[in-house]
Amino acid sequence: MSAHSTYFSVTAYSVTTDRSQRGKSHSRAEVSLRIGTTTVRRSATGVGPVHALDEALRACLRPLYPEIERVQLVDYRVGVVGATRGTGADVQVTVTATDALRTWDAGCTSSNVVDASFEALCASLVMGIMHAQPKVRTAI
Repeated sequence: MSAHSTYFSVTAYSVTTDRSQRGKSHSRAEVSLRIGTTTVRRSATGVGPVHALDEALRACLRPLYPEIERVQLVDYRVGVVGATRGTGADVQVTVTATDALRTWDAGCTSSNVVDASFEALCASLVMGIMHAQPKVRTAI
């Protein structure tokens, strides 16, 4: 179970990126969350797959956790970890976020850069919710 299961659990997500002959790419993500006894599913577009996932995740969470509006991503880093190199290597994704009062990092390691990015985004938003709510509001 993920660390963010106190507030929500991810039931599924998908993201696609298409590139046209003109060289312009489009990303679309769909995120499905379990919040309490309710399943929420939203889709969004973005300038890339991570942006589209962030937008869809926020769309799912915004009605119950409006405080995430103050959480802004200020840095996104990907690095190779371990001895394996190349596109099959494990990666560490770290996102830095702020709510204008404090700044924090969240990250995840995976062999899949999209999974690591999504988990880091989830953790970052959970930290934003926790900072805004001194007492844990449990939805599940």
